[in-house]
Amino acid sequence: MYLICFGTRPELIKIIPIMNKFKEKKVAFKTLFTGQHEDLIKDFFKYIEKPDFEFTDIMTHGQTLNELSSKILLKSNKLFIDNVFSNVMVQGDTTTALTIALSAFHFKIPVIHLEAGLRTNDKYSPFPEEINRRLISQITSIHLCPTALSVKNLEKEQITSNVHLVGNTVVDIYKYIFENTKPSVKLQELIHQNKSYIVVTLHRRENRGDKMLSMWEQLNELSSEYNFIYITHPSLPGSKQILNNNITLIEPQDYESMIHLISNSKGIITDSGGLQEEAVCAMKKVLVCRDTTERPETIECGIGRLIDTRIMEHISFFDEDFIDTIDNPYGINVCEKVFKNLNQYNK
Repeated sequence: MYLICFGTRPELIKIIPIMNKFKEKKVAFKTLFTGQHEDLIKDFFKYIEKPDFEFTDIMTHGQTLNELSSKILLKSNKLFIDNVFSNVMVQGDTTTALTIALSAFHFKIPVIHLEAGLRTNDKYSPFPEEINRRLISQITSIHLCPTALSVKNLEKEQITSNVHLVGNTVVDIYKYIFENTKPSVKLQELIHQNKSYIVVTLHRRENRGDKMLSMWEQLNELSSEYNFIYITHPSLPGSKQILNNNITLIEPQDYESMIHLISNSKGIITDSGGLQEEAVCAMKKVLVCRDTTERPETIECGIGRLIDTRIMEHISFFDEDFIDTIDNPYGINVCEKVFKNLNQYNK
């Protein structure tokens, strides 16, 4: 019996196609939701059944990462005492992924790491994700890597056993939603009213303070020439006061709406990790507002450009021609490859 774990929206997005594949192949599993993004995952319950296990009272305003980690560790301790699992699957590099992997290790339960091997080689960028994923790699029994580069990253750390190149499951979930859903009437109106728009999302810890203010000021200056749709973030309310009226501000979107919003856009400005992958799926240019990225494939294939906070210097990137027929570096039919690689361990 597998235990598939998630605590945040990005984790769930990439785990949904795995759960659907397991159901199709009649693989026994249960699910755990740790409660990190309680409000943000509700829109996904149309795709999955209610989690078998849920942690409550995990999030409190202003708590430290240590406080969050200790809550998840204590609750998972009881979960693993009361239940028996053959393997525990975690995704990515969140606090949920690290603490559940550590707890499973304490009970000598093999850990499967989905999206293994991403690296920036800067322990503070992104923070705390870079160290989270490095620690998870030391605990993991089966590494499911999204790209050839991620396999090489593990090799550099002398991790070579049970390492599998499968691709990134974002490819499967993006394709399914794009082909099987339509934007709401309200979103269709927004798209129609904002021709040739650029989607902007900015929220990372390492960009807050003076860096964020600088990027907001640059967007204001550019807004007379470029059409921006800025997705606000609940932890950065200052954007509503500082960004000018030329910029369209909208609240955080559900994943279906986000897919349709970016697929109809001119491009994306973001410091997000996942959007660097979804930009490739949508074949939309993306300016990455970070000084490092664990997804260099997006940059190397020509769709992305790593710019730190220098938006004005690189905004013309959206006006340059590029080939929109590149092969997706994040793979195809990823979940089928995941199943085939895991199935060999059950024989």
